[in-house]
Order: sequence, then structure tokens, then C-alpha cells
Amino acid sequence: MKVVLYCLLIIAALSCKRPGSHVDIIEQDTVLDEYPDWYTLKAPVDHTILGVWGNYNKTVVISTGSKLFRTSDQGKHWEQVHESTATLFGIVQYQDTLFAMNGIVNQNKQAAYQQMLITADNYSVNDGKSWQRYTGGNHVLYDIPEYGSADKFLINPIVTPGKDTYGINRVFLDGPNATTGTYNTPGVITSTGRRVDLPQLHQIQSLFLDDQQRLYVVGSDAVCGSGEAFKFCNSQGGRGVVYVSKNSLP
Repeated sequence: MKVVLYCLLIIAALSCKRPGSHVDIIEQDTVLDEYPDWYTLKAPVDHTILGVWGNYNKTVVISTGSKLFRTSDQGKHWEQVHESTATLFGIVQYQDTLFAMNGIVNQNKQAAYQQMLITADNYSVNDGKSWQRYTGGNHVLYDIPEYGSADKFLINPIVTPGKDTYGINRVFLDGPNATTGTYNTPGVITSTGRRVDLPQLHQIQSLFLDDQQRLYVVGSDAVCGSGEAFKFCNSQGGRGVVYVSKNSLP
């Protein structure tokens, strides 16, 4: 009888982890699967999400650094589809092909700022199911573009069809006039000054606009505490989260 009991306990313990998952299961995740204005996608590994591509209702591909994961059921199941020796900061679509990008660049012009992806590392012609090394020489996929160039892959800010911009809102902790130092990223801010805050505080990494003009806000797990008391609410390494707006941007 004791042997049977021990076996049942072992089976119960093993069932507490999903196959292939590296995220410790918590009793109650503070990040909900859905909010009034947002859907959320959560990384299958304990790593911040750096970039995203796709459509929430169809296929989504995320980068967690060196690894790419793909889902076709709103994040219920994820498949690792690629691992690189380089950090992959995001995924872009150029014509009918996806490219994983291993470079990121910041540009400033007077008070304006933009961040974009450069340098194609791998490519996919089947919506991210499989990836191959990119060895082409297209300057759009390699070179740093001029500031005003149309050939660029922006991740902060992004531009809507109505020419409004949505950028990561950096709130510096040293006061409203501070431009350097420690800051929080409570959400996004538009070119008209309108704030769109997320339901929780996260370390936001990038932004994306899908083919339905819905906003994707990409980053870490929810943040609990600050300074010496800083920690992630649901993970050790900042298990990534993507917020997907339910409504299209104007």
C-alpha cells in the first residue's frame, strides 16, 4: 500500500510541471490572461521577451534572447522553433519573409528619439515554423538607415496609419525634469502626450503593430518593489509578457 502511495505522490509531483517548460509554476499569477483592454501572452521560459511578430488570432513568434518560440493558439502552447548563438532582439517582416534581427540601434535628432532593429540573422518563409541562416546582402536588412528613411524597422516608437506615434513611457524616478538615471516604464505615451498605462508595472522592451493595427507591448514579468526591494512578481528571471490591445489604434 505504501508503494502505491509513493507512486501516486511522484506522479502528482511530476504533473506540476509542463513538459518543456522552464518557468516555475506559482500559486497565483498576478498577470491575468485578459484585461478589459488587453490580452496577454506569457513566455514559456523564465526570460524577458525582447521582440514579437504576428497576429494574436493567428500566429505569434517571440524572441526571448537567443531563442524563438511560436504559438498558434494565443499562447496556450508554445513551440521552440529556433536557437541562435546571438541575441535576437526581434522579428520583422520584409515583403513575404520573416527575419530574426540580432542588432539594435538608437538614433536621436534634436529632441526626437527612435530605436530600431538591424542586421538579419535568420529567415523564415513559413510564418516562423522553421528558420535558416540569412547570407544575403540586402542593405535594408543590414545597414543602419538614415534617420528619416522609410526603410527601417522601428520598435520604439511605432507609427500608426494616422501618423500618430506610440512610444515607451520612461518615468524617471529622480523627478519630472530628469532625463537620466533610474526609470520605470508604466506603459506607452503618444505623440499628443496621452498616456496608456498597463495594468501592472513591467520592464518594457519594445512595441509592435500587427496587420489589424493592434498594439503589442513587449517586456518582462510584472515588477514588485523597487530599489533594494526590487523583484519580479511571478518569476526569478523576469518571465516575459506581451500585452495585446483589443482595439485597433487610430
